[in-house]
Amino acid sequence: MRAALLVACLLPGLAAGAAAQSPPTLRDVVAVALRQNPDVLAARLRDDSAAAERRIARGIPNPTLGTLTGVPFQYSASASLDVGPARWYRTGAAARGAEAARLDADDVTRQTVFAVRQAFEDQLLAEALRDIASERRDIYVQLLAADSVRLRGGDVPERNVTTSEVRLARADADLTRAVAAVHAARLALQLLMGVASPDTGFTVSGSLAYRPVAIPVDSLEAIADAGRPDVRAADARVSQARALSSFATALLVPTPEITLSYQPGAPYTTGSNWAVGIGLSLPVFYWYGGERARSQASVRTAEVQSRRTRAQVANDVATALDALRAAQGLAERYEAGLLAKSQQALDEARLAYRSGATSLLDLLDAIQTWSDTRADYDTAAHDYWVGVFALSRAVGRDLTP
Repeated sequence: MRAALLVACLLPGLAAGAAAQSPPTLRDVVAVALRQNPDVLAARLRDDSAAAERRIARGIPNPTLGTLTGVPFQYSASASLDVGPARWYRTGAAARGAEAARLDADDVTRQTVFAVRQAFEDQLLAEALRDIASERRDIYVQLLAADSVRLRGGDVPERNVTTSEVRLARADADLTRAVAAVHAARLALQLLMGVASPDTGFTVSGSLAYRPVAIPVDSLEAIADAGRPDVRAADARVSQARALSSFATALLVPTPEITLSYQPGAPYTTGSNWAVGIGLSLPVFYWYGGERARSQASVRTAEVQSRRTRAQVANDVATALDALRAAQGLAERYEAGLLAKSQQALDEARLAYRSGATSLLDLLDAIQTWSDTRADYDTAAHDYWVGVFALSRAVGRDLTP
């Protein structure tokens, strides 16, 4: 019931009863994470802060009002004429910074979507392995019950019953560990979704079944170079650093300040009660050498980071593609008939053991082979889909149909 309420809260468009019948899909879970994940929310707040910094950089300096007491009184208003190159480069740097912050938020979204998808597949795998452990335990329960009856009839030796008891005890332990793994996977997924009170009964709707996905192998690097937000953010920071370097140089150009004075008593020597003055802050003692050196170092740092990001992109694409190919080849081999063969071998071994045509060890081997084959297939399918999602993360574009 708690799991149903949790789903209903996460997906406002569903009624509580419908939520109990329809657990969230991968698309639903990702949508919730993009609304509630703390990393995504923090990235959006940093984006808002950068947008505010841009507004600050574009702001017009407020005038300064003053008065001189005496005979006669004087009143003045001063304002900086912020129209020179310093303003141009300052606002340009702020714009590039805001763009980089927006792209950083997109990159956090890219990473979060992959993490949620991986956690979703982890939960499906944990549930599949739990189901296998449960079915294996049921087989041992049936085997022990049948051998106990046959032992009383003298059809099997006592060691067969003992062996079945030992296997059942191991199966119970395996099932307990599998259930704990399911709970851990469910909690991990809900943590990424931003759920405040996670529930170990939370279920999702999905399948580990293998389905081939068309991968544009020849154009992956080009797609990544154009689509990865961290690459574009690195380029934006290079542009920002260069604008800040130009701004530091532009500080050498004085920003004029105009002053308007009014003397209500006796007029000035010009015969007017109004006077206009202009002031400049000249770089006589300090030539902004520290600011210029710092900005030049920032440009070199941004360029190094940009090259590093592009190298990381190439590494991510190659690594994800190799992992995907390995998982795909293994999943296709199991899809080709290994699952059906292992199930058939188990059914034949159980029938043969009941008729006394095979030994207990042969039956136990068939049970273990069937269990391992199913677990290996589910793991391969899990790895395949995680590989598809990892490649989507590497190129910065969703490759799933």
